[in-house]
Amino acid sequence: MKNLKRIFLFIGVIMLLLPIRQDTLAAEEYHENPVRNGEIVFLLDTSGSMNSNDKSRVAIDAIRQAGCSLPSYYKTGLVAYNTGIQTIIPLSGGADPMGTQLSTVIYKGYTNAGEGLNQAVGLFSTEENVERSIVMVTDGEIDMPDKQAKESSRALYSETIKKAKEAGIKIYIVAVGSELNDPNMHIFDGAEMTDGAIYWQGQSGNLVQIMNRIIYDRMNLPKRSVGVTDGNGGSLHVELPSPGAERVKVVLTSGQGIQNVTADYTADEGHITGGRNFAVIEMTRPASDAIDVRFQTPELSGVEAYMTVEYTARPVVNINYRREEVLPDAESEEKSKTKFPPVYKHYADLELSLKDTGGKNENLWNTPYYEGQSVPFCINGVWKSGTISGGLIPYSLPIDGIDAVTVEFDTSMFAERYMMEQPVTEQLAPPPDPIPEPEPDYRPLWAILGALALVVIIILLWWYKKKNAAVIYVSQSPTSKEPVKMKTKACTYSGKFSIYVVRTADGRDVPPQTYHLFGRNSGRMTLGQILTSCKIKLGRIGEEDIIIYPGPDHSVIIMDQSERCTVLRGMEILKKGMGYPVFYNEKITITFEDESTEMEIHYKNLKPSERKS
Repeated sequence: MKNLKRIFLFIGVIMLLLPIRQDTLAAEEYHENPVRNGEIVFLLDTSGSMNSNDKSRVAIDAIRQAGCSLPSYYKTGLVAYNTGIQTIIPLSGGADPMGTQLSTVIYKGYTNAGEGLNQAVGLFSTEENVERSIVMVTDGEIDMPDKQAKESSRALYSETIKKAKEAGIKIYIVAVGSELNDPNMHIFDGAEMTDGAIYWQGQSGNLVQIMNRIIYDRMNLPKRSVGVTDGNGGSLHVELPSPGAERVKVVLTSGQGIQNVTADYTADEGHITGGRNFAVIEMTRPASDAIDVRFQTPELSGVEAYMTVEYTARPVVNINYRREEVLPDAESEEKSKTKFPPVYKHYADLELSLKDTGGKNENLWNTPYYEGQSVPFCINGVWKSGTISGGLIPYSLPIDGIDAVTVEFDTSMFAERYMMEQPVTEQLAPPPDPIPEPEPDYRPLWAILGALALVVIIILLWWYKKKNAAVIYVSQSPTSKEPVKMKTKACTYSGKFSIYVVRTADGRDVPPQTYHLFGRNSGRMTLGQILTSCKIKLGRIGEEDIIIYPGPDHSVIIMDQSERCTVLRGMEILKKGMGYPVFYNEKITITFEDESTEMEIHYKNLKPSERKS
């Protein structure tokens, strides 16, 4: 019986620990980002037999294709060997670091694969967290001038394979021609012992396809396939996932050959690297959101096109705070006969996004490409998953007892590479809870507001009276030396204006118009208002600065406040800013600021029948 209890207890403990272990594994899986910096060395067999197995030097073109296709965080090197070492290129970056040296390679001599592999392994750095690979292109087994040299090369090859395995270097062997069809050949040990792979030209595809399989399938480098359309050769329209990319590469490959490649784009820097069977368009900080590529190829069906995009980015955390009141237990409150003060729970509503830090400082996810995509993220050590909506991932977090929020993203599911500054930490600063206060006495406030309202009403009444009592200076007869100050409040309009546009700047005819002044409010009026009412459009040439007031004895006061208009009462030019009375049957002539438009205004009395209407 005791043994049975122990068994059930053990099973219960295992059941409790199992979910915890699963959560831990899930968190580790999220946190692991397979996209790391990398180093790759191309190992090329340049023995004499390659003259027959690689007559068109397609192997050299394939190595250039692979080197140019790699992203910026991969360094490339080269070792070319035959009887000895023909060429060594140390690890470096760049669009085509091996192009010049590869063009000078000569196929001759024997096959000293041991020394070639030894030199290739020696090129790698000792940095941590770096993916390391060797791509070996060869057409035959180790072969040297004599038996001793051959055995020495084989021994060195085997010893170097062990070093490569200890250093985590994977070896991929590309067999060119027909001399490597024996699966028991010694040279294949390099791929088998380092968890690499072996590819046969023809059986595994052409060299273009094999290089693509190694880079994108085996090495798992991020890329996105883009379509190719036919036409005069071929064309390609590629749209970037989001503006603000640091680097962009568009890679075109074809086993049938590709040439005459051109591209339309805008970027800080850009160039096209081409070979017989490939072309790479590389851009730094592209300003345009799309690239248009045109090319020539004998066979469109064999063209493959990929795009790799790199961003420099940083997670952004926007925080909105909220509180929820925790209602007290009604039964406890009733028993104590005391009203408890409010108690709150506090939350942070987070909006998570990814900002470009390379130049534009924009939200990289605020594009249709990312809408609805799921992204794993870590909040204070706990991994979650959220969906992008409008460029943001919303997430709510209870923050009682928490001082800060630390956020990081796992972007390994995207085809784009993000060079991230993460995690980021934001300090929490929620607003303080409101302090309950006694109900205030508002009676003094209402008394003050009432008094202020009364004062405002008095001021408004005074202002209204003053507004209608316009004071202007009116010119008198020549015998009077000084103008007379006049209030126009008590004066009213009478009569009418007969308006004649004598000349316009564009030479158009404007029909005469009549404007009735009688019965209108006795206030300030502009000629522009009158012309607008008469539907006469002159185009802001000073008409708003010709001012009209009602005057005594059925007169109107005309005042010119314009900059360059000329106003005449009869033959008398009106001084700027001075009012002039105009009586019935007098005429005002105006030349406007464009110096072309001219108008006559005749002030006339109204017939009794016109007043009634």
